[in-house]
Amino acid sequence: MSDRPLSSPFHPSHYPPPWPFVPFANPCPPVLLQERIPAHLLPKTLYVHDPYSLLHVDSSRETKDDKTPWTHMRPRVYLYELSLESSTLKAIEESEKKAEENERRKKRILDVYRFLPTEEERARGEPAYEVALPTKPSALTRVEEAHLYLSPAGMLGEGNHSMVYKAEWELPRDLFVEPWMCHTCVHTQLMVQVHLLKLSGRWHEMMEQAGCKVSPDMEKPDGIEYEMPVPPDTNEEFDMERITLLKPPSDSKHAPSSTSTSTSTSDNKELTVFRIYCPDLRWQTPVDPSSRCSHFRYCAKYAVPRTSVFQVAAKLSIQHDAHLAREARNYQEFPDHFFQHWSGYNLIRPIHNPVPLHALVPQFYGYYEPVEEVALSIPDEFAADVDMEKETTEAPAEAADTDEVPTQEASQKGPPPYLSPILLLEHCGQPVDLSCLSEDDREECASLCLRFNNAGWLHESIAERNVLVQPGLPTQWPIERNVSDSDPETKKSFRLIDFGRSKKISSPAAWETLRLGKGETETALKMVKIMHGAFL
Repeated sequence: MSDRPLSSPFHPSHYPPPWPFVPFANPCPPVLLQERIPAHLLPKTLYVHDPYSLLHVDSSRETKDDKTPWTHMRPRVYLYELSLESSTLKAIEESEKKAEENERRKKRILDVYRFLPTEEERARGEPAYEVALPTKPSALTRVEEAHLYLSPAGMLGEGNHSMVYKAEWELPRDLFVEPWMCHTCVHTQLMVQVHLLKLSGRWHEMMEQAGCKVSPDMEKPDGIEYEMPVPPDTNEEFDMERITLLKPPSDSKHAPSSTSTSTSTSDNKELTVFRIYCPDLRWQTPVDPSSRCSHFRYCAKYAVPRTSVFQVAAKLSIQHDAHLAREARNYQEFPDHFFQHWSGYNLIRPIHNPVPLHALVPQFYGYYEPVEEVALSIPDEFAADVDMEKETTEAPAEAADTDEVPTQEASQKGPPPYLSPILLLEHCGQPVDLSCLSEDDREECASLCLRFNNAGWLHESIAERNVLVQPGLPTQWPIERNVSDSDPETKKSFRLIDFGRSKKISSPAAWETLRLGKGETETALKMVKIMHGAFL
């Protein structure tokens, strides 16, 4: 969308070649988004790209174009806005204030790298050197917009009330990647400044002022003129200094190693410390190749967009159905531990064996409601299609050949086509086939339902189709996961889904039913063929 402001990460100028890729056509598909996004960082505005008209959720929709390439379809973009409960909005407002205050507090902290001398340098009387780092760029405290791409190629499932698609979600890269400072670059620039100080004679003056003896082995000044660079913010005040102690590299191939971090300048009082300003230090980011050095072997050498694309699940609702809105409300009311991955195991009665405590439900990425269709400049090859749509959806019926004056109702435009709200969730795999699982995995599936009940919730739709499985553990890096479905040693992760009917337990009778092993407890155990904690 070329009308984005230049400051937006979605402006076309921020996409170096070969980006942007055609949605759903990249030979290397986007990775799954499995990280939890704080509620205050959920995008406020969502632009939904839907050339196949999936948002209408029409079972009679023509499917002849489903295999048509994305670039051959007429572009359609719809504006959606984040829609959350009032209690969630209040919490978001407080979180945004805390995040902004936290960023202001960070800017009041001066980060300093202190390079300790080696034993050989100590013997020569070399001091320790400190380098004050430039202020780190602020982290995001809110996200204004994101883009979602829908295609029938991403169909995941269809139910009585909804349809689920694997969608591509484009978000600002700064939401996930922080700027970094290269220790080797800092040390290299420091040594350049120290060398110039020694050649100019300033370093010897500094040593004498500090009451230190100058070793005869030191470099002799040759009288060059050198003016020490001065920090640009000499009058800036900081509340504290955060000093990171670094050991210098043993050779040029290794970066300085970090030893510890201190918030006090009183460490190593017997050690002489010189603070040297290095004017060319820069925080490095993946979107700016000019800021990156050659010391990071696995860092991309070329520019990348200011955005990243991930795979998520987009759940759409049929018209006049309230299940999706209720499910979104439930996600906002779920306790935090439903979304968290815990280490270790726990005993969930009446199951006898310990089970893992990974996340119970998919990560919640927002509930969005439609606002309007975005006006686009339509290419000439799609102009005829646009005219036909206007005639069929907006033009009133032609008046009969009579003397009657058309009524006001007859001359009004027809209602706009239905656009489904969108529930964005983590894509957690496929429905489980319990007959193919080991006993440990079946116990873990049952434990999801039991944990849900123990937290004070009734699912109201316990079934095999509402448990998802995916190979590997979300807590591992993707490259560390063994993702072979045929390998019996492959670890699997499971999630409970479909909370359109779920509700909080409000009556003592419902609690007593669960305590006696009846109701959903019994249903969950029977589903995985467990009775009284043992397999049938």
